[in-house]
Amino acid sequence: MSENTKDEIIEKIRKSLDLTLYEAKLYLALLEGAKDPKEASAKSGVPLPRIYDVIKVLEAKGMAVSDPKGWYRAVHPRAVAVSAIARLEEESKKKIKEILNIADNLENVTISENINEILMVKGYYNLLSVLAEKARDTDILYIATSRNLSNWEENLKPLIKSVLMFVNDIRVFVEEFNEFNKGLKDEGKELGISFKIYKPILYDLISSKKSYIIVLRSAEGLISIVQQEELEAREVFDKLNALWKVNNE
Repeated sequence: MSENTKDEIIEKIRKSLDLTLYEAKLYLALLEGAKDPKEASAKSGVPLPRIYDVIKVLEAKGMAVSDPKGWYRAVHPRAVAVSAIARLEEESKKKIKEILNIADNLENVTISENINEILMVKGYYNLLSVLAEKARDTDILYIATSRNLSNWEENLKPLIKSVLMFVNDIRVFVEEFNEFNKGLKDEGKELGISFKIYKPILYDLISSKKSYIIVLRSAEGLISIVQQEELEAREVFDKLNALWKVNNE
């Protein structure tokens, strides 16, 4: 293994497993068969006095185990990956719980709303945030996906998952099923999403009884125009509701 290749591997180990440089170097040295502290120091470049501290950290992280026949040996990389993924999932669950808790706490803050509000937001993640806010306590949500939200994996699925906890009935209009949105058929059913084919809808339009959101694509990415005028939003909702009923007949 060349020095450049080895340095690249060490950097990947460090970043993907959230290790210090010494921890990554020592783990790789163990994988290469270092049998004692001196050999581990020589292979890794970690100073000998630090080897003893670093190996204990690797042991605590489940990346090294004491070997009855000698010093320490590396835990198999696949086992390390499984452990790291499990740890990330647990940390993610805790983080999600913290985020939801702070969101609940912040809801106690009174915010005056303008019922005739028109907002413009840029970027996909801002769209998700706005949609989650506007879709809250909505009975039915229509999503029309003619162009900009037609990619199931990249856009539509994350968008739908962001509002599943708020909306019981999500109905999706698609122009056609193709390689970009074919996941909607199988995964959409598993998520409890209804969908219909209807070609004449010209814009990506997310509509509820309270608001509707037009999603456009520009050189800077997605731009969403949020219309919060109650009567106009209701008119759009009623039109989509009528289309859905006709399409079911």
